[in-house]
Amino acid sequence: MNEIDIALGPDTDPVPFILRNLPDGNFRRIVLKPNWVKHEEHAEFPIAALVTGTALIEACIEACRKKYPRAEKIIVGDVPLQTCDWAALIRQTGVDRLMEKYRGSLVQFLDLRRERWIPKDGFMELESAHPGDPLGYSEIVIDHTSLLEEVSHNADSFRVSDYNPAETISVHRKGVHRYLIAKTVLEADLFINLPKMKTHQKSGITGALKNIVGINGSKAHLVHHQLGFPSQGGDEFPEDASRLIYWQARLRERFQKKSKVVFNLLKRGWEVVKKLRCIKTVGTRENLGGTFYVGSGSWYGNDSIWRMVYDLNMIILFAHADGGPLRAEPQRTVLSIMDGLVAGEGNGPLQPLPVKADALLASRNPFLIDFAMAKLMGFDVRKIRLLAHYRRFPYAPFAALEPEKFAVTLNGVRSETGLDALPVIHRFIPAPGWRGHIELA
Repeated sequence: MNEIDIALGPDTDPVPFILRNLPDGNFRRIVLKPNWVKHEEHAEFPIAALVTGTALIEACIEACRKKYPRAEKIIVGDVPLQTCDWAALIRQTGVDRLMEKYRGSLVQFLDLRRERWIPKDGFMELESAHPGDPLGYSEIVIDHTSLLEEVSHNADSFRVSDYNPAETISVHRKGVHRYLIAKTVLEADLFINLPKMKTHQKSGITGALKNIVGINGSKAHLVHHQLGFPSQGGDEFPEDASRLIYWQARLRERFQKKSKVVFNLLKRGWEVVKKLRCIKTVGTRENLGGTFYVGSGSWYGNDSIWRMVYDLNMIILFAHADGGPLRAEPQRTVLSIMDGLVAGEGNGPLQPLPVKADALLASRNPFLIDFAMAKLMGFDVRKIRLLAHYRRFPYAPFAALEPEKFAVTLNGVRSETGLDALPVIHRFIPAPGWRGHIELA
């Protein structure tokens, strides 16, 4: 369980790499879960750095067809952001070509969102017709075992930006923690996680652990931060953040999906304030060096998101397809294969600046993937809460590892020296709220 296979260099053939890492077994229903967070909206943040590469997805499909000839279904699916333009995403990635290639076969491509929102001048409108997961969704009950439980005295402040806080609080409060998981995912007996190597505003990095968030059908169920400043018991903003930003966030939360007229008036006012204060919100290379908007838990002090991510990683292991409490034994085999061929730095996950990293990583333990990824990126795993709390993950085979002792196979050469075996391939630019706080010395 505590070993990782890493290939670095431009000449890696992904099919043999994937084949040697696929587990043995008679798997019948296989789900591949890429990072399909959103379509490309800005040329400086290209689709190649934004989502899992289609070439890797195709290689994984072909490897699975070869390894598991008796498979009945191979499903490629994700829960993108509710504002993702699915048609644009499929076209930009070239997944439309794969859909045509595998038409009529056992391979299926699914948008697993329960709902879609259409942004119109920043105002969110619900799309009336969206099929969602054809198998529906299962409510998973983790209640007192949730890592959010220990901060649930503050549950009234649990928030997901742009979503109704009442819905979030209804499923995350003292003694109650529920998630709504796509049943297609839970029906899998082999789940292959295909994350993208990127920085992330709220968690520092997004890799194998964070990519599991895309199994949850309702974004309102995902606690991202707690309202306010640390002195108020929150982690929404660093203590030195401008109070103007605080009040902008409160007004946005109140009016975004309620009054289009008021929202648009406030939006125009905020654009004036940003210009006067030179506050940047688009993470181009030029903008990252200036004063940047840091809010909604998008900084190194976020103490909420890692807890939610740990919850979902327990769910993918132990949740039954019919829902309810977690089972005592793992319900499916889980493997992570990371796409670091073109990675993303800067204001990720939605504004990644491309880095040609030429890296593939594979492991049954998602912590090893993310530990290794962080080192390759030039980050200190001890300074990223998502990784630093690994011993608190309630599954011993994952938590019982030593960062300097796990087995690494790097370009075919095996060692037992863990992170010490890995180079820094590029010193990635962190997201603005993490600059100066997670880099290796």
